[in-house]
Amino acid sequence: MSTADRSVVLVGAGSTVFTPGLMADLVGNRTFEGWTVHLVDLNAEAAEVMARVGRRLAQARGVDVTFVPHTDRREALPGARIVTTTIAVGAAEGWRLDLEVPGAYGIAQTVGDSVGPGGVLRALRHVPELVAIARDVADLAPGAQLVNYSNPLTANVRGVTAETGVPTIGLCHGTMHTLAKLNADLGLADRASEVHATFAGLNHLCWLLDYRLGTEDLYPRLAALVAERAGGRDAPTSGEEGVHLPVSADLFGTFGRYPAPGDRHVAEFFGWYLRSTDGAGVDEDHLPWGLQQGRDDTLRYIDQKSDLWQRLHDQADGRVPVGEARRDQEAERLVSIAEALVTGREHVELAVNVPNRGAITNLPPDAVVEVPAVVGARGVVPLAVGALPTAIAAVLTARAQQQELTVRAALRGDRDLAVQALALDPLVPSPEVARAILDDAVRAHPGTLASFAGRPATGTAADPAATPVRTENA
Repeated sequence: MSTADRSVVLVGAGSTVFTPGLMADLVGNRTFEGWTVHLVDLNAEAAEVMARVGRRLAQARGVDVTFVPHTDRREALPGARIVTTTIAVGAAEGWRLDLEVPGAYGIAQTVGDSVGPGGVLRALRHVPELVAIARDVADLAPGAQLVNYSNPLTANVRGVTAETGVPTIGLCHGTMHTLAKLNADLGLADRASEVHATFAGLNHLCWLLDYRLGTEDLYPRLAALVAERAGGRDAPTSGEEGVHLPVSADLFGTFGRYPAPGDRHVAEFFGWYLRSTDGAGVDEDHLPWGLQQGRDDTLRYIDQKSDLWQRLHDQADGRVPVGEARRDQEAERLVSIAEALVTGREHVELAVNVPNRGAITNLPPDAVVEVPAVVGARGVVPLAVGALPTAIAAVLTARAQQQELTVRAALRGDRDLAVQALALDPLVPSPEVARAILDDAVRAHPGTLASFAGRPATGTAADPAATPVRTENA
């Protein structure tokens, strides 16, 4: 590999959790000795602060890894081997609006960044920007592997793979965390390397198809523990911890397989967990099925950005040791994948998001699915898992088709398709509400969603200059 190819580009380097973890893991892996990490963010200060933190990490480890800040991705991309995207168009405030705009119509969401009306609105903003990034990658770094973390992961990867030939995968830590929690609940944390697990589905609704310790089928033990510990609709609010989760337990009882990655994500795929028993809306401050903490955690994460940035400034300026830099398990996975691609030493990933192309035989071939994969000299090769149980395939097929509409709407700026995508979401009660949500979102994001307006601007919308497109942390 030439020195020109020894570079990693991170677009959206202002990610306060992911970027420090990525930098720490890169400098801790000797495979990347002599490499350059290009940190791209439209916020020049964010890129510079991250570069300074990276330099301090490299110096503390005595490693030759160079960190360079950029505001122009085309300046950073030439010859890159790995390109990673962690962008958030609209930044944290945009995410908050993805919750608040549907909330005005009685629609409660626990996360709102992947599915639900919030996931559709986020896709309308993100898909065009990620496709533009991928086209720059194709132009300037044709040998690169693109790894996307930005949500909605499925729609974003589908947009890129539909419109460009850039090798692209999506990564999410959720399935891995679910497996770790299940292993711990079954008393297998110390034997995790002996456990075989196969998950398959869509991002944020992935199903445990096979679960074994050697020749022992672990599903009977899992079923008994879920029956013993899990609550129901009136379960008290609690954290995302293993087999007691009431929504996951209910889905297990209904569909016969355990879902990942936790209740606050999987609940949004269905029309019944975030509604009252009479089908009406629910109180956003008192969600059923123990889901309130999931929503509260999302809002807390959105609010914590300023505190995290202060700590990063302190690390960049030397007031806090870089040895205390935040680490992120997801970044560790990226470095392992990059190492396998660079060295050719194969390793198996539990879950990557890739075009289906037969990996799951009863889902659409072009859908982006989450399946295990082998990573090595041949790139990222998904492993075939066969057919999903029929009912699960029906749920996921409907969602994949809705996401296909969303991607087409985003790429064409097509209002009719956007309304259809919103109306097909199980959390949206009618086409009338779908149109109202879209109109409110256009007013909230005039700089990015103007093409979806139902009529010419009347002067009541916010000044587009007041809501710039921001490519920041996911």
